[in-house]
Formats: sequence, structure tokens, C-alpha cells
Amino acid sequence: MRKVVQTVMLHLACILFFAFFYYYFSIHFDNNKQNKSKHYKSESKLESIIDFFLFSTTIQAGVGISDILPNSVYGKLLMILQQLILISISVITLYVFTR
Repeated sequence: MRKVVQTVMLHLACILFFAFFYYYFSIHFDNNKQNKSKHYKSESKLESIIDFFLFSTTIQAGVGISDILPNSVYGKLLMILQQLILISISVITLYVFTR
């Protein structure tokens, strides 16, 4: 049970870590709901943080569906990095639990 909790905590840490980076580099992302503006904008800071937390959660869960899209190479690289970390965690978790 301890390994399960550690795995869940690792996923949550990755979600929070990348949500912060997506928020910090929000200029590299577009909001699909607001086609009028070039870059991501939200009504409030809290809404923006929640949007990027949701975005990070969908990437970490392997779903990948969101209203936020990368509009630059840096945004794409950040998403790729999170996806590679997700794959690595999944492979390591499978290895640990099947031993």
C-alpha cells in the first residue's frame, strides 16, 4: 500500500509542478474558448490557475483533452516533457508492481 501512496503522490507532485510552469509560461498557450485573442487570457488569476491545473491533470492522466493549446515550440516542449515523465512513471510503476 505504501508504494501505491508514493505513486499517487508522485503524480500529484508532477501535476502541481507542471501546472505552475504552464501558468508561468502562459504566453505560450492559447485558450480554445477565446478565439479572439492570440494568447491565453482568463477572467481572473484564480480561474487561470484552475485552468492550468486542469490542463496539467488531463496531460498527466493521459487524456490530453483541454481547451488550452500550445502556440509555440516552448509550450509543445513543456507538454512533451510532462508526457515523457508520465510514460516513465507508468513503466517504473508496472515494473515495481509486477516484481
